[in-house]
Amino acid sequence: MGKESTRRVFLTTLGAAGAVSLAGCSSIPGTGGGDEPADPDGTDTPSNSTSTSTDNGGGGNGGNNAPGKSVDDFSNVDSTDEGWQINEGKLSTTTDDVFQGDQSVVLEPQQNANEPVVKITKNFYPDNQDLTKHDLSLAAKVKKPKNQRLRIRAEIITLAESAMLTSIRQIPRDLDGWVRFDLGYTDKNGNPEMGNVTEMNIQIKPANQKPFEVLIDDLRKVPKGNKGKVMLQFDDGHISAYENAFPILKQKGWSGSAAIIPDAVGADNYVKQQMMREMADAGWDMIAHYGQNLTEMKPEEQKQALQEVKQYLDVKGFKDGVNHFAVPYHQVNKAALDNISELFETAYLQGGCPNNAKLPSNPAFISRVNGESIRGTRRIVNMAAEFNQLAVVYFHKIGDGDGWLPKQDFQKVLDHIEKKEIDVITPTQLTNDG
Repeated sequence: MGKESTRRVFLTTLGAAGAVSLAGCSSIPGTGGGDEPADPDGTDTPSNSTSTSTDNGGGGNGGNNAPGKSVDDFSNVDSTDEGWQINEGKLSTTTDDVFQGDQSVVLEPQQNANEPVVKITKNFYPDNQDLTKHDLSLAAKVKKPKNQRLRIRAEIITLAESAMLTSIRQIPRDLDGWVRFDLGYTDKNGNPEMGNVTEMNIQIKPANQKPFEVLIDDLRKVPKGNKGKVMLQFDDGHISAYENAFPILKQKGWSGSAAIIPDAVGADNYVKQQMMREMADAGWDMIAHYGQNLTEMKPEEQKQALQEVKQYLDVKGFKDGVNHFAVPYHQVNKAALDNISELFETAYLQGGCPNNAKLPSNPAFISRVNGESIRGTRRIVNMAAEFNQLAVVYFHKIGDGDGWLPKQDFQKVLDHIEKKEIDVITPTQLTNDG
């Protein structure tokens, strides 16, 4: 498939998928700043089935036309032979709020449990799954409580004894609608035989140990890429991206992406326009970023702010990066997702795991990992390289300042990437090449 054809498929998926994105921090003069705690533990045809959910339309959820094919639509969840078995917590179904098909699964911890957690298991035998050429994606929705960040852990178990892959995906605390996401691999035990996946476990656990209610639906196989990829992103347009990261990447023949907050351009310790142009001329993407938490704004205010950020990059001539967004403070709600979906091709958030490297199942909910965790970043890069997935690594300040990532540690991350059979790409290259 040629670049232009791949791009059309990518944008068609995004149009139906919408967006969820969160990504970085923002710590520019006058905007406050800060992140949530970082956790690096970041040939089929689309489905034509429809959803009965009133919350599934529009953007922000991964769409009814997600790529690949269904592994489980959860219609047989109550079947002893074909369904999911509850190991811990409570499992029920609902037809009132679904992502695809006729029903979704409702998961809750047991009342008065020592630890609020849910664990469910599905045995695929005799129809064991072949994931040699596919990744998995899942849809989820946090019903309650509000303002709680959850982790969804999936264990993909293969025929080989004690061999399995693990995926851990963070769901941001303000997300109040359905969202599809890739189950990128964060760790492995043994040597998983991907052509013979026999079992899958799903575990949901809150960050603050409070009771919860989560809906899940539409487990899907997504065609995977032929090679692993890494994307390097630098938040806020800090001067260290130009002074310290840019020269090192240039020596290696790599390009990155700088997440630009227009109001910060030219301020003390932030890039100037001529620096941005020099980086862009070397293949970097200048992508959109913002200096305020979108969830604290009204939907119409969100949209106006995003339009202004995008317009700034467009007017200044950064035509590639203008279509990509790093969301501040790791926070989005459904309104923000819908607005992001309408305006951008891809968006990035702290998700803790890699992604599908060919065509992310939800291009606007692409997971990032914090590059300041050297050990965690190496592990995610290893998994992306071995299983042909996409690792997006983000940084803030590179250098010798207080709270900065030392240059020698940044160099260690890059040297590790260089040792792997993996391509270093930009957001534009992702959408153009697929």
